[in-house]
Amino acid sequence: MPVAIIIAEGVAPAVLEADSDAALLDRVAELRVTPPDAKESVAACRAWLEGLPAPSGWFATAEEAEAFRERTARERDAQLMRAALKHTGLSHREMTAALGLADAAGDGSPVRKITLAKVGLSGPTRRSLAYLIRHGAMTREQEAAALNRIANGEWRTVQREAIRRA
Repeated sequence: MPVAIIIAEGVAPAVLEADSDAALLDRVAELRVTPPDAKESVAACRAWLEGLPAPSGWFATAEEAEAFRERTARERDAQLMRAALKHTGLSHREMTAALGLADAAGDGSPVRKITLAKVGLSGPTRRSLAYLIRHGAMTREQEAAALNRIANGEWRTVQREAIRRA
């Protein structure tokens, strides 16, 4: 069953599925965002979808659409990591250590895999990368203190006076 993913400016993203290409074209044509020339044929609709931001497109199956979405996410993560390496001037090995990624060989292979789009960033790694770019790397003592605050629940405790003074 063909699937169309539409991510266009000014409208909510749409994921449409139908039993045939013709039925899917009819469903896409019902959307206000679809231009008149894209409503003429399946080929014209596919061409229009290719011009929209990723992961928009026309796919033969839902599995193909999911694989495309995952690949585009990994490619965005790779671009982000390459930009972070350039911005910080760190090597793969130094970036791996700064982000706290496990690297038994000590060769920076986790960061290298991300830059080559073989794997994507996890949530914690993405947050660590954002912190690193904004504030620089944490020392081991700072990291331990932050983890202790989180483990003890102190990060949730906020005094009203502290808010008022801020």
